[in-house]
Amino acid sequence: MARLLIVIFFTAISSVSLADNVVRDAALDKWSESERALIDSMLIDHLGPPPVDASNKFADNKNAAKLGKKIFNDTRFSANGKVSCASCHLSDYNFTDKLSLAEGIGTTTRRSMPAVGMAYQKWFFWDGRKDSSWAQALAPLESPVEHGISRTFSTQLIYKHYRNDYLAVFGALAEINIAALSPQARPDTNDEVAMKQWQAISHNGREQITRVFVNTGKALAAFVRTIKPAASAFDDYARALAVGDKQGLASLTPEQTRGLRLFVTKAKCINCHNGPLLSNGEFHHVGIHDKGETDRGRGAVIETVALDEFGCLSRWSDANPNKDCAHVRYLDTRAEKYEGAFKTPSLRNVSIRSPYMHAGQFATLSEVLFNYRAVSGKLLTDEVFHNDLSDEELGELESFLNALTSH
Repeated sequence: MARLLIVIFFTAISSVSLADNVVRDAALDKWSESERALIDSMLIDHLGPPPVDASNKFADNKNAAKLGKKIFNDTRFSANGKVSCASCHLSDYNFTDKLSLAEGIGTTTRRSMPAVGMAYQKWFFWDGRKDSSWAQALAPLESPVEHGISRTFSTQLIYKHYRNDYLAVFGALAEINIAALSPQARPDTNDEVAMKQWQAISHNGREQITRVFVNTGKALAAFVRTIKPAASAFDDYARALAVGDKQGLASLTPEQTRGLRLFVTKAKCINCHNGPLLSNGEFHHVGIHDKGETDRGRGAVIETVALDEFGCLSRWSDANPNKDCAHVRYLDTRAEKYEGAFKTPSLRNVSIRSPYMHAGQFATLSEVLFNYRAVSGKLLTDEVFHNDLSDEELGELESFLNALTSH
């Protein structure tokens, strides 16, 4: 009798749960007008061509992109001859890598960001310390722990291996005896030897070297500009929803559809992960613990980003400083507002590019979502709204995130 009662009890519970899901699933595709608009706004079809980069007049030059692709994959642009841009931005891993902290000739303090869709962004790196794709491309080259080379060595490589490719895009190369210069020479106040070698070069020579270095970054940016996300099961669903294609609505499972509903309503994920890239490209506090020393994120760079040597407002930029670069000219530079804030990454292909967060703190999406619930509503995490989500709902959100993987 006891065994029979247990069977009846669990059968009843299962029936209630099943009935619950039947009711929920019956209303899966009944969206309000505003919810439909939100879902449509996330559709990849609305991505369109990349916005004009006024700071890089070679951004859409096909020959520049070809040159940039060669350099992107060239390990000679590193101190040990083993590191290329492609080392941390793997083409078969959403143009990022599988490491918690990026590794070049040394180890960095943050994870590599995916390069897919970078052309649609206006801030680069987790802290947004660069305001253009070409400026971002240059930073790792002179980073002691990434490529570990100098602008002089980079220019020597262009003269030796890419002269004709360079001439086809940028025109004449200055007639300087580049091979005779120290490959370590660069304006680095933290490296006394490199600085002295840099200062030993004539003013004209330094100008020519930096110009070639800048153009190298602009070629790299032209290539990265071609790396775009592809459609996913979610996009198939969104298209079907827009035209009333009931068969096409099967692109998402019931669990994924419930996750989508949470994404645009109760969980408010869309507040930060919006638009076709599922990112607003801005900086937020999400309560993630640091690895080792405190990482100030955006707060550490916000006051000086507009003064960057290769910024949109710099003399190396092709932009009109009085008309272009609005994202820099009208920037709110209050450091206290951005302490511990990091850039919102795109959720496109998010389920297949672990680990997660700015220092790879979490190995799985489930860990990310459960942590969001744990820190929701606490100090500096007032933009996270997961505190009232059940385990089941977090699972549905994760299931939806799996539907953002490109076909």
